[in-house]
Amino acid sequence: MVIDCDANATYTPSAETLDLVTAVTKNLFNPSSMHRGGQAARAAIEEARATVRRVLDVGPHDSIVFTSGASEANNTVVNGILESGDEAVATQVEHPCVLAPLESARFRGVKVTLVSPMADGAILPESIGVALTSKTRLVSVMAANNETGIVVPISEVVKIVRQRSPHALVHTDAAQLLGKQPVSFRDLGVDLMTVSGHKIGALSGVGVLLIRENIQLRPLIVGGAQEEKLRGGTENVLGIVVFGAVLQQLEKELSSRIVNMRRSRDEFEAFILRELPDCVINGAELPRLPNTSSVYVPGVRADDLVVALDLAGVLASTGAACSSGKREPSHVLLAMGQEPQRASSTVRFSMRADTSSEQVLKVCEVFRRCVARIRATKRENPAVDWKRSEDSMVVPLESNS
Repeated sequence: MVIDCDANATYTPSAETLDLVTAVTKNLFNPSSMHRGGQAARAAIEEARATVRRVLDVGPHDSIVFTSGASEANNTVVNGILESGDEAVATQVEHPCVLAPLESARFRGVKVTLVSPMADGAILPESIGVALTSKTRLVSVMAANNETGIVVPISEVVKIVRQRSPHALVHTDAAQLLGKQPVSFRDLGVDLMTVSGHKIGALSGVGVLLIRENIQLRPLIVGGAQEEKLRGGTENVLGIVVFGAVLQQLEKELSSRIVNMRRSRDEFEAFILRELPDCVINGAELPRLPNTSSVYVPGVRADDLVVALDLAGVLASTGAACSSGKREPSHVLLAMGQEPQRASSTVRFSMRADTSSEQVLKVCEVFRRCVARIRATKRENPAVDWKRSEDSMVVPLESNS
């Protein structure tokens, strides 16, 4: 049995969701077609859109654009707003799907300022405010960090931006927040927000971009009038319908999910700090997502530990799944001022809401054994420079995470 402790990467669909997939695939038609099949598909999409509007508390005149995921939505925001001569402000710990298009924007003549986090990972709203100017056009700050789980006070960021750069638009990547905290587009006060389907147990390949009314963006994908002319191409009917259904179920279960995730995380962290007191939980004193633990394990290379855990039936990660396979230390931890060696010894555990106490106990025991074995291997082979060696101490398996 495999225990999934990598839910921040992908929250795998439930059996009920997979049954829904089977049902929906029997009636997949192009929603732009005029015949009854196409109109049924259109109605299903609009029903899902209505669910998003209600559950995420989106205003009646705000736009809800379905995309292929948060990455596309974030790229749409950056590329659809910024022009040569504009200025943008973000943080150094943003997801690569925000940082990469911002880097491209530099080559188009956009000035980009990346704000550093505090040593504990906190993003101070005032530090965002200091970076603002009269030319600031876009401020993009993630709602919760995908690696450390640290939650950012987005509403406070919005207040400072409104005061100091009233013409700037505020965007938040809320892909990690959804499913782990109540999310209200109106209460956050942002102009644009992105979320992702597979982070809450829907299918991969679907996301949502929320846009405050009267805000104009250039489309990233042209060639069709779909999604208010902001996302050309035939809609992902299956992904959108399933996303709406999963979101509806999430609304009913959110409170209990949060309780269960926090219980699992706290049990895991209590065990680790008791049995391996030299380990450190990154951001432990800050507001965090209820399911996320970023654990520094001295003397153990993170990719070795992830492989060892996998062989023992426990899925974890070294950080963002989209960055797996890279040997560079986490840009998030480096931005916090951590040494590369420490950043390379940090593993992320992100619990599911349906993880049982028995499973948590097994994860703890597997973690303890794997750490002990890797440390023993290092002692027995002192000539191995584990910080630089390109050869892992543990034979890796093929992985699609």
